[in-house]
Amino acid sequence: MKKELTAVKNRIKKLKDKKALIDKQLEPLFIREEELENEEIIAICRKNNITISDLMAKVNREKAELKKERANENQFEKE
Repeated sequence: MKKELTAVKNRIKKLKDKKALIDKQLEPLFIREEELENEEIIAICRKNNITISDLMAKVNREKAELKKERANENQFEKE
C-alpha cells in the first residue's frame, strides 16, 4: 500500500511540475495573442476609416442596449 501511495504522490508531483512549465510557456503566448488581436482590430479600423473612439462608442452603445434587454427580460420573469 505504501509503495502505491508513494508512486501516486510522485506522479502528482511530476504532473504539477509539467503544468507549471506549461503555464510558464503559455503566458507569453497569451500576451502575444492579445497583441496580434489588437493589431488586427486597428488594421480593420484603418481599412474602414473608423476611429478607435467611434468603435468604442459603438461597443458601449451595444453594451447599454444589451443591459436594457436583460433588465427587461428579468422584469418579465419576475411578473
